[in-house]
Amino acid sequence: MLSIIASTIVLFTATNIDDVFLLITWFSQAKTTEQKLNVVAGHCLGFIILLTLSLIGACGAMLIPKEWLGILGLVPIYIGIKSLIAAPLFRGVTSIRLVWIINTATITIANGGDNLGVYIPFLATNSLFNIMLIVVIFIILLAVWCYLGYLLAHQPLIAYTLQSKGHIIVPFIFIGLGIIILIKQETIHYLFTKFLSSFINQS
Repeated sequence: MLSIIASTIVLFTATNIDDVFLLITWFSQAKTTEQKLNVVAGHCLGFIILLTLSLIGACGAMLIPKEWLGILGLVPIYIGIKSLIAAPLFRGVTSIRLVWIINTATITIANGGDNLGVYIPFLATNSLFNIMLIVVIFIILLAVWCYLGYLLAHQPLIAYTLQSKGHIIVPFIFIGLGIIILIKQETIHYLFTKFLSSFINQS
């Protein structure tokens, strides 16, 4: 049991380390307690969807190509461009709970698309009891991750930098994230190959 616990902790940390930076960015933009809770809800929703897809994939019922999930990388690019044009982030809709939750969940799923390729074989090679234990550990670590992101976002230096320069830094963080997701999930290569193949077939 100790080995599966250790393996799960290492796996979660390795595949979600970049989510800490996302959480710091989101919490820095959340000005009210409700918005911060919406960040947590959205991030948890996104991760739970990824975990659910991984469980389904481990059963051999479904495997979503990471290139398709990579298309969600367009969402943070859109948010980044929008916030550059009309800062602050989500200006005019900051009171809409669903906007925060959906955006946070979508980016979490897009950024964690490659997690499926790691979680599915890991879950598929474990017993039902171990899978239940893994899920429980994942949920606990997810709460720890959210708390860690919240704490780091409120560290004096980080908080001051994001509050004073956030209207410039944050949009480029999201745009950069979107580009990284598109590249990391090989979505650009996938779409280019499909387009090239279609063009050749029509010629």
